[in-house]
Amino acid sequence: MNAPKNQLFVSDMDGTLLAPDSSIPKASVDSLNRMIDAGLNFTVATARNYDSAYPILKDIRFKIPVILFNGVYLTDFATGKNIVASNFLSDAVANDLMATALDRGIAPFIYAYGDRHRVYYQSASNDGAQNYINSLDGEGRLNYTQDYKFSADEEISGMLLIDVPQNLEPVYRAIKKKYGDQLNVYFAEDVAMPGFYWLQVFHSGANKGRMVKQLAERLDFSLARVTVFGDYLNDLDMFRVAGKAIAMGNALPEVKEAAHEVIGKNSSQAVVRYLEGLGF
Repeated sequence: MNAPKNQLFVSDMDGTLLAPDSSIPKASVDSLNRMIDAGLNFTVATARNYDSAYPILKDIRFKIPVILFNGVYLTDFATGKNIVASNFLSDAVANDLMATALDRGIAPFIYAYGDRHRVYYQSASNDGAQNYINSLDGEGRLNYTQDYKFSADEEISGMLLIDVPQNLEPVYRAIKKKYGDQLNVYFAEDVAMPGFYWLQVFHSGANKGRMVKQLAERLDFSLARVTVFGDYLNDLDMFRVAGKAIAMGNALPEVKEAAHEVIGKNSSQAVVRYLEGLGF
């Protein structure tokens, strides 16, 4: 039962499956497609939403749904249809989180989903925030807002703050003190802009680990037969539930400490090399 074809493999994207420039080499795409055709059960679990993930991975022939937006959605990759949607933030909590940030002079990025995915922003007060805005250019998700008003059919998926750590840490402490385990809160350095930090907030029911469990159940895999790859704090939830957790050589120290195994860096396409070594 432990043969590779009887296992499920789930990889994070940024810092893990993707190269440092957020691309995936054609040779890796070809290798993944060959292995998938040969019986590899492979998918991704990413903080990206569909509009962001699809252009990068569109040539991979996924046969298994993908996990998007830190576990908020389980999605059919070919069609973009959400199969499962996890918990969203309530209006009261979302408004309180926005007020907490704005009171400290930090304009949040708000992730919303209605007829499509949107990222609402009011301003970019630092280079880290501006770099994030630049990274979304051309995707069609960015929406300027003056007062963070949303349409009635939109649900709030999460919030992102980008700033230097001394400005973000009081916000992080305030959120943790008030909401405790009611929210998933990730606070770590921005891998794309060292010196700036990201503070991400989601509903406690929305995380990669919970959605990995749901996916495994749908596919009739025991969690002991699930292997996951990751590099960042939001991967720890799936590290906790999977039978085998593999950290990248470029992963954060706490991610490496939580892993069963550490492999090479994303710059050397270590995830693809690992899967090729299984004999597909």
